[in-house]
Amino acid sequence: MRDSLPAIVESLSACAGSALSRQKVLLRARMVALSLEGFAPSTVATLTDTDPSTVQRWVSRAQEGGLLTDLARSGRPRTFSPAARLKTIAVYCQQAPPLPGVHTWSLSDAHRYFNEHPDILGASIGRTTLHRILLEHALRPHRRQYYLQITDPDFFPKMEHITELYLNPPPLLFCFDECTCIQALKRLSPDLPAAPHQPRREDYDYRRNGTTELLAFLNPASGEVYGQCAPNHNRYTLSRVFTAHVDTLPADAAIHYVMDNLSPHYHDDFCHTVAALSGVSYTPLKSGAERRAWLQSEDKRIVIHFVPFHASWLNMIEIWFGILKTKCLHYGHFLSVEQLCRDILAFIDTWNEHFAHPFSWSYTGKGLHAKAVRRFCRLLAIETDQMDSLFLRKQLLLMSNLGENHLDLLPAADWQQLLDLASAKAEYIAQIIDNETGPRRRKAAENAYTHFRLSVLDRQQPLSRAA
Repeated sequence: MRDSLPAIVESLSACAGSALSRQKVLLRARMVALSLEGFAPSTVATLTDTDPSTVQRWVSRAQEGGLLTDLARSGRPRTFSPAARLKTIAVYCQQAPPLPGVHTWSLSDAHRYFNEHPDILGASIGRTTLHRILLEHALRPHRRQYYLQITDPDFFPKMEHITELYLNPPPLLFCFDECTCIQALKRLSPDLPAAPHQPRREDYDYRRNGTTELLAFLNPASGEVYGQCAPNHNRYTLSRVFTAHVDTLPADAAIHYVMDNLSPHYHDDFCHTVAALSGVSYTPLKSGAERRAWLQSEDKRIVIHFVPFHASWLNMIEIWFGILKTKCLHYGHFLSVEQLCRDILAFIDTWNEHFAHPFSWSYTGKGLHAKAVRRFCRLLAIETDQMDSLFLRKQLLLMSNLGENHLDLLPAADWQQLLDLASAKAEYIAQIIDNETGPRRRKAAENAYTHFRLSVLDRQQPLSRAA
């Protein structure tokens, strides 16, 4: 019976290209494995939700050394060769529809295109056949999903600062952000209540009755939220709401806030507000970087901690905003902005009384350094025309910082791939910089590329340090 193990392994290898076939073989392999452990066919059938005769058939096949894949069946041979089937995937991946203003394929577009150009596949193709070919392959170019690219060159030291703050929080730590453009929506038709085996139904059409902004503070230690609704979130509103929140806390307590890099969060007016609440003087500073550094300084009562640029997910208030939308906003019907604000504030009270709980943070960023390198390598490899000098500059500086400060967290193979690709794609990188029409952006990109070459490419990297 143990001699059947090679057949199982060979069967799994033989069906690697089809998810459905692999699922069938895994079920059959499970039947054989349970039989190897001494279970009776009836027991195996119960555990795998199959018939005992099915179990006996596949166990016998395995004992005879046969594969667990389906045998070849009679019928019409496939019209399209493996090469032609792969070509359909290639067209989806490499070509946009030849229609002005259309940037992505639909199944109908592709069906029409292939039949108008039968020379591509050697024959016309049915819509169902095309759909089946797309589903057979692991590569799914017809599906799309958002992702968040790291663009802050100093992302990792900033991230480490925030995660350390969450893992070892001071006594008074609050996460602050604005939930903007909350719409007071009223459905034009009443909802239909849920029926047996039917969900509740709501009309897709609605009327907008205005918008409001929510400025909210989350205490991760208790989960309690303080919030105010306002018509905007400019620097004047921020200073007013921020002052109101500080006034709810002990006058001599040190307070820490986590915020993102929205411009009002480091405006001169907000700096004056923080200085007045902290009892210190403030001399106006010219640049945003200088003001952020002053706000983050530890020599005053109120300290602001800024998450990296383009990394709002590191602010735990975003988790609570998701709860607010699910429990309060998504299913509400609001006849006015005033009603919307009342419901939001009522939910905050309900949350603090019944639902509030500590928000614990466990993410440390493990593996994110290597992912950032692999993503940049992939963008270099495909030579995408979407990359501009601003994005390139940030990525080059990020890679330089990783090589100088975090090489021990990077797999050697990933870092070597970056070195090889950056050398091979030097012309592509230079072209992006040359295409920049803004003199300041172009100069900044040139300086970043020079720094990258000196600190990464032209230096013998100690790859033995890499993980």
